[in-house]
Amino acid sequence: MLTAAGCLARRERLWKALPSDCDFLLVGAPEHLVYLADYNPSPFAFRTNEAGAVLLLEPGRGVLVADDMVGPFVEKAQVEEKVTPSWYDGDRAAPNRRGLLVQSVLDRLEKSAGNRAWIELSAVPAGVVGGLRRSKPDLEIHDLTPILRQMRRAKDADEVEAIKRSIRAGEAAHAAALAGVRPGMTELDVYLLCQNAAIKALGEPAILYGDFASGPRTWKDKGGAPTDRVIQKGDLLLMDFSILVDGYRGDFTNTIAVGGCQSQAQRDLFAACERSLKAGESVLKAGAPARAVHEAVLGSFASEGLDGHFPHHSGHGIGLGHPEPPYFVPHSDETLVEGDVVAIEPGLYVDDVGGMRFERNYLITADGFETLTHHQIRLD
Repeated sequence: MLTAAGCLARRERLWKALPSDCDFLLVGAPEHLVYLADYNPSPFAFRTNEAGAVLLLEPGRGVLVADDMVGPFVEKAQVEEKVTPSWYDGDRAAPNRRGLLVQSVLDRLEKSAGNRAWIELSAVPAGVVGGLRRSKPDLEIHDLTPILRQMRRAKDADEVEAIKRSIRAGEAAHAAALAGVRPGMTELDVYLLCQNAAIKALGEPAILYGDFASGPRTWKDKGGAPTDRVIQKGDLLLMDFSILVDGYRGDFTNTIAVGGCQSQAQRDLFAACERSLKAGESVLKAGAPARAVHEAVLGSFASEGLDGHFPHHSGHGIGLGHPEPPYFVPHSDETLVEGDVVAIEPGLYVDDVGGMRFERNYLITADGFETLTHHQIRLD
């Protein structure tokens, strides 16, 4: 979970980032409720069904509005005030849940002075915005979304720790796959093997999502959700997955030859991917253009005549979103900043030979990077 100090520091930075005066802010995206208030309802609890929440920020005060059915998660949130209207008491029929949220936010906003508001327009319910306009005819509204998007780039220490928790669970899952995958298993069997290892490492339920593709799917689909396809001896198995922990996630990849590598051509592709990963790492540091990372990865493949088999981006940012800025693509205009957490993921896909991708995560520092993922990258 995020810390109270971290949430408070992010809220204070948000106020300072506003380009004009403001009386109050409204935030509604679930990822930003995590980011600013550590409000993170569990997807494994029935009480979160259809739940919504809004964060109201006044100078020096954070107010979380969410109904009492998610009360245990509201109680853990790092805010100064909690508004929890009663939605369903088990005695009377429940009203419209989202409507109750809208009205509760509007009721609380009656106490908020001023007419200058910054609102996350892409996420705050339209009913709240409409109600505000009716109650405050002189209301001045600005969109908060672009500021939050930029703020999230540089991760704080508590955010990095949440990502590292996800990574540790992912490393346990990758290790379990290396030790336990055998010919005759299905892709779904591998998914369950990895999920079980990740949950045991975390000590709590978690969502694991991503690519578990084998055999021809590795070059035809270049990934995809696990299926009931039976993995044959010598098949390549591409595993590119993330575990959601406290709203954050890492994202790292390995490709293995199940039952042993059967092809020198596959070994050559693997070696080229390793060299390309190192080439991308050589560019990583604060101030470097994001497109330079892509150019390094692609350039490594091009030097071996393999760039035609590399059809996707070279990597991206990771954290509350997946993918999120910065993007390692040819026409990016972004620059790496200290505190970015990024993934580099070179891959090669050759018909009737195999498709493979390898990926690590890094924390960008002032003079370079810290490697966050330490899973074993190997073909067999």
